[in-house]
Amino acid sequence: MPTIIIQEEIKKFLREENGLRQDFDTIQVLHNNPDFAFIPKILFGTNNLVQYLKFNIKTYNNEIISHDEFADLNSVNVYIPNTPINNILRETYGIFEYQHFTTQLLRVLLMHNSLKKEAIYAHFEKNAFHLIIFQQQKLVFFNRFMFETEMDMLYYLLFSLEQYEIDTETIPIYLLGDIIRNSDKYRVIYNYIRYIYFLPPQKNNPFCQNMDTTLARQNFILTHSF
Repeated sequence: MPTIIIQEEIKKFLREENGLRQDFDTIQVLHNNPDFAFIPKILFGTNNLVQYLKFNIKTYNNEIISHDEFADLNSVNVYIPNTPINNILRETYGIFEYQHFTTQLLRVLLMHNSLKKEAIYAHFEKNAFHLIIFQQQKLVFFNRFMFETEMDMLYYLLFSLEQYEIDTETIPIYLLGDIIRNSDKYRVIYNYIRYIYFLPPQKNNPFCQNMDTTLARQNFILTHSF
């Protein structure tokens, strides 16, 4: 669908959706796309933003490049936000904050694993998943993989774990996002990793208390962003 049509549909939705036609105290926007890269803080420089993303994007058309910092990880998330969407939101609401989806994803995982114990996390979307690995009290791996079949997904998962010599008999994997226990994705992972868990919501999270379990898992990052 052409970009201009998408923008018009968004404007129409913002005009007609009653829940969005009000004054908000704060607005936080998460941009979810594959155009991101985590960079060690020591190697980061604002003059090199394009270079950090050259392996993650097919073409660069002078888009705005933003970055989010992680003081406790000494790393920076460099990414391309959706500028047309930001412009529409700015016209509609005025001031708002935005960051990349993976920034908030990592912050949520750090709430669960503040000591950065050795663990694997996999956040699933319809045809993609984010894989995050903590090892030796460090974030050692963060990537997003597109897949068409469950076996594609399994290959990316196991190959990545092999590179870091992850013992799948002892190191747990935590799942969140668009995945349920009675699914092919879950079954193929279960066949190769002994300890597999669904990431539990924070206790007393007001957004999850009356929400269907599957829906809460699918929207885990959104429900833990405020």
